[in-house]
Amino acid sequence: MPPAPAVLIHNPGAGTSHRADPAQLRAALRDAGFDAEHRPTRTPHDLGPALSGPLPGPVFIAGGDGTFRAAALHLTGRDATLGVIPLGTSNNIARTLDLTGDPVDIARAYRTATRHPFDAGRVQAPWGEDVFFEAFGCGLFADLLHAYDPTAPKSPLRAAQALLTTLPGFQAQPVPTCIDGHPSPAPPLTLLEIMNIQSTGNGLHLAPDAHPGDGLLNLIRVNGQHPDSLAAYATAMLRGQFDTLPSVQEDVAATFTLHATGQHVGQVFHVDGETRTHPGGPVHVQVWPGALHVLRSD
Repeated sequence: MPPAPAVLIHNPGAGTSHRADPAQLRAALRDAGFDAEHRPTRTPHDLGPALSGPLPGPVFIAGGDGTFRAAALHLTGRDATLGVIPLGTSNNIARTLDLTGDPVDIARAYRTATRHPFDAGRVQAPWGEDVFFEAFGCGLFADLLHAYDPTAPKSPLRAAQALLTTLPGFQAQPVPTCIDGHPSPAPPLTLLEIMNIQSTGNGLHLAPDAHPGDGLLNLIRVNGQHPDSLAAYATAMLRGQFDTLPSVQEDVAATFTLHATGQHVGQVFHVDGETRTHPGGPVHVQVWPGALHVLRSD
């Protein structure tokens, strides 16, 4: 049979893009049965024109989580099918899909792949509407990400500076929350994350039971009044047991409302790897079932 038409998006600036160039990936995808047209994208702004109009087949995204987000924002709600080829640093989405190893081998393995739903999260907030594919939340991680400035080039030095400037003044905050319309009290929180996949950030494995195709989101809340030790948090994330810690509460649902009070004005939220400043008012989050479809090798 002739190869099926497809599209290849390759981010040459991804953290491990040196592991595979577009020509290598096109050859591997051809072995898998796809004739993938490489549509060059120098910046995220080029993705709109590259992905506009009818798609000839699956879209293979070679890059990291940021590349996935940038492309997926143009594809949600279009019955699009994505194939992930991890070339990033964290590769949270790829790891959730069990895609690890050599990117050329991953591309070639799509020969036996089948199509599966991939949910997203929809946010309606005072700053506007947002969509997330990894996680949405507030607290320590969002504050650190904001201090780090994710729009600037990656830098270990700036990451260290963000830690030094954020940690000393951080205070746990109450975040009144409704889950599927029911109030769910909680103590002041160090962290609140609504997860669509298992990890976010630089490998923060917070929701080991999260599944991006189950039509639900996982709310992770960390008690700021009775926290566990930093060593306990780190060990639990490595072992995939973060949700079992005494200070961690997990709830699985389809809708969440975060009721901001006066003290939350100016609070920072993150949407995947981006940040938003909250001007005050309720924040509504709901799952978007099957916003996309992804290919997973059988």
